Amino acid sequence: MNNKNYSISPFTIEMKMAADGAYMNKYVRLMNTFFELDITQLRQSVKKAKREKGLSVSVLACLMYGYARALDKNKEALAMRGRGSKLYAFEDADLFFPVRIKTTDNQRLLWCKIIRAANRKTVQELDEAIKQATTMTKKITQAERIFFKLPNRIRYWFYDYMMGNPLMRKANGGNVYFSSLMQAGIGNLWYGTPSHFHSTGMFIGMYKEVADTPDSTEKRSILGVSCSLDHVISDGATLAKIYKDFVSEINQLVL
Repeated sequence: MNNKNYSISPFTIEMKMAADGAYMNKYVRLMNTFFELDITQLRQSVKKAKREKGLSVSVLACLMYGYARALDKNKEALAMRGRGSKLYAFEDADLFFPVRIKTTDNQRLLWCKIIRAANRKTVQELDEAIKQATTMTKKITQAERIFFKLPNRIRYWFYDYMMGNPLMRKANGGNVYFSSLMQAGIGNLWYGTPSHFHSTGMFIGMYKEVADTPDSTEKRSILGVSCSLDHVISDGATLAKIYKDFVSEINQLVL
């Protein structure tokens, strides 16, 4: 065929990271739940705290706090299965928080920040961690470039070893996934089911403004949320309790 109707470009480090994450996903059996969350009161509380107290925290930090507190009440969801018949129970929720950052050579890169012991942090501390993650500048080291140039089978051997070692797995990638599209702004109600390799995870989608009646001038902010749990280590009852405690934490949050 003489007509060239395609182009070839490099398979970047970012693409390899995503592909490698999908490979590790085979080690967990995720079950998911989807729900809508009314964040009208939460958004008003955030604005009021800034106006009256000078406290500047994001809605996302409040949601992260609520989820971390819910996990603190359901720590069985933080466990990881090791090799053989061993189950490692953890006290801390180490959040794997993917963000798009800028590299030192002015490229955009999807990276992650591990927020350690998020279940023992305040809203303000989590907000500061989010700000640090979203404003960081990353230098791709020579070792990282070499690692991602290795053949797939060699990188996968390393991942296979890591996924069988919960301590190493938690140290390198955390045990909780947390991601968000809230920064994309208002749009249609939107959910997502990320393919992650953690014990549990939450994905914050987009929200929309909804009027109770066609003639109403007041609107509510409805957010799409999905929550997942490794079915190998826990069950649907735990996922239901996490959802219940998360909603309760958000509704009772005082800034």
